[in-house]
Amino acid sequence: MATNTPIRWDPFNEVNSIRTALDRFFDPAFARFPSAFRGNGNEELGTSSLGLDIYETNEELVVKAAIPGVDPKNVDISVEEDVLTIRGSYETREDVKDEVYHRRELHSGSFQRALRLPPTVEPANATATFENGLLKLTMPKKQESRARSIKITPHGVIDQPQDAAPTASSPATSPDQA
Repeated sequence: MATNTPIRWDPFNEVNSIRTALDRFFDPAFARFPSAFRGNGNEELGTSSLGLDIYETNEELVVKAAIPGVDPKNVDISVEEDVLTIRGSYETREDVKDEVYHRRELHSGSFQRALRLPPTVEPANATATFENGLLKLTMPKKQESRARSIKITPHGVIDQPQDAAPTASSPATSPDQA
């Protein structure tokens, strides 16, 4: 049931729609430039048509990429020198005949993402899993770059567990010796 209530004109909605249109117009053009032109971050190389999550633990560096609808056979992961490249392609979409699209946002074609790896990882020992459209690439860190704990002990004192009883080689201290 439609009512004949007039809709109030809001000039900010007009500005927002113009801004959205301009963003849509310019965004693909700027995605072709290296990230150095778009601000900080010199680890990325080339286009950024694939979103990534990158994090590290004490043991490994993990790269995650959401690529739903892509067959894992159509994804290529390579490391050349210190540059990790993930590339692939989405299956071509079918056109619906005799239909009028109201919106068409499903992507088809290829994607690629390249980024420079830190010197602390061993890409030769990387593993990759692909589950439910999520690619997870795990690269172990080099042994020498892992954080480690160093205990400081006074000179000449040997650590013993508190529950260990004194042995013949480590005599018990009597109250007179203390």
